[in-house]
Amino acid sequence: MRHEKRHRLQLYYDILCAIEEDTFRNGDARPTRIQHYSRLSYDKMVNHFAEMESKGMIQHMPEGLLTITAKGRKFIEQYDELTTLIESVGL
Repeated sequence: MRHEKRHRLQLYYDILCAIEEDTFRNGDARPTRIQHYSRLSYDKMVNHFAEMESKGMIQHMPEGLLTITAKGRKFIEQYDELTTLIESVGL
């Protein structure tokens, strides 16, 4: 099955949502489960983690766990608003 190529913003959104989902389901977010939820190869996912951490969107916790920062949560909210707006005007 072939998936359409995702834009970097969509990848960030998918990763952040995967972290949120994993934290909700399991009480913590681990890289392997994030990789599964976000459908990324491990090396690409690690590169995106580094970018997102440098932008202040996620934070590595002890034992390799991940968490979303306030900036990451704001990104999710604004991305949701933007996609809703785009859908409402039919783009």
